[in-house]
Amino acid sequence: MEELLGRRRGPFLAVLVLGLLVCIAVISIPDTFLSQIERNRPLTDAQVGWVYRLLAIAAAAQIIYGGFSVFRVERVQTARAHDPRLASMPHPRMISSLSRNAAGMVTLTLIYGLASMAVSGLRGGFWLFPLLALAQGGWYYREIGEIARWKAFQPEHVQTDPDRQPWDPYPVDYVPAIARGLKTLD
Repeated sequence: MEELLGRRRGPFLAVLVLGLLVCIAVISIPDTFLSQIERNRPLTDAQVGWVYRLLAIAAAAQIIYGGFSVFRVERVQTARAHDPRLASMPHPRMISSLSRNAAGMVTLTLIYGLASMAVSGLRGGFWLFPLLALAQGGWYYREIGEIARWKAFQPEHVQTDPDRQPWDPYPVDYVPAIARGLKTLD
């Protein structure tokens, strides 16, 4: 089980380092450059406010969707039951894949922050998004841990349900029972 829990650390540490580097880069941007962006922006102040709100709402929706829908034990359990490729995937590989997806969603939140700063030219609007990304990363790290704990007690491969066989079409010359007594219109 410790190996499964250890598989989730790498992507999250990489995103944490990336987030710190992005924050340091944002701090080191000269004020003259930001004021130049603010003066040359194609949007009015009201439009910039709405763009910022929409980016914040999109980030919050993404965080909530990922936490309450994607990275849940029930969702992984259902996916394993319905998808034979996931059913045969080894536990460490699945935890690594989920961790990379979660880290990618955290990175997307940071990108929303950079987009808000690029549109508005204001450094202050950026700082909401690293805070959201930090909370998001913590939440997703915990959820991946719950999935890893659950996976530790599951069999490596899920047996396929014999009732869930692929559909076998009828032969070419098959006639349904209801049409067997009908005559053609010649």
